[in-house]
Amino acid sequence: MIRTAAIFLTLFAGACGAVPDDAGDGLALTWDRAYLYLPVRHGGVAVAVGGRRAGGAVVAAESAIPRQSRLPTVLFAHGCSGFGDGGRVNARLLATAGYAVFAPASFARPGRPRTCDAKTRRTIVSEAVSERVRAMRTAEIRYALERLADVPWVDPDNLFLVGHSQGGGAVAAYVGGGIKARVISGSTCARGYGAAPGDPVLAVYSTNDPWFANQSGRCRDRAAGTALEIVELPGREHLVGGTPEGGRAIVEFLARHTEARRS
Repeated sequence: MIRTAAIFLTLFAGACGAVPDDAGDGLALTWDRAYLYLPVRHGGVAVAVGGRRAGGAVVAAESAIPRQSRLPTVLFAHGCSGFGDGGRVNARLLATAGYAVFAPASFARPGRPRTCDAKTRRTIVSEAVSERVRAMRTAEIRYALERLADVPWVDPDNLFLVGHSQGGGAVAAYVGGGIKARVISGSTCARGYGAAPGDPVLAVYSTNDPWFANQSGRCRDRAAGTALEIVELPGREHLVGGTPEGGRAIVEFLARHTEARRS
């Protein structure tokens, strides 16, 4: 749990607005229907309150953030099946560690193709469709970063990018600034490695993750000579953020790169 930047909130009722869908190709819908998880104290215990940003409990938690507060924030990119269990596990991990977590909803876009089969752990579309979805995921990251600049309680000096599975590949390949550090969870760097050589990046994965069987581009090879840190766990677990070792590695990495705000 981070010591310096975590701000825990008390719930009360309120409201927040939505961003109009004016970005074309349904891009703004990924923000309008995004998930938001916030760190709160409830009954003296640190918990994560989250769900769709427009949901009642989340609206109340966001409205309760003190006007002058700035929260360390994670932009989270979910996997190929949507936010689901993987998103919830990672978002709760990060929120209970003191981070606000925004997760754009990629499948909010009309006609957004599903690219994988969770049972067989295989891609189920052509390379052309896969490439289209890769471009969509990059656009979603860029758009969300632009929208986060308008959220008054987001700390721009403590803004992080975390992605799991397909989202991890999008995070690995993202080229651009505006973030403090990034985490690649349960993914290779098959789409490329876009971080600058000195940028803090953590990759966490399991040695025998079955999702990797048909993928190339391990991050160790793609990011040789950079500041990339790797935590390789034994076994086959894909959702590494849900394991004690993987979750601890992610939280400790972010904590090391989170600056304390001066009051």
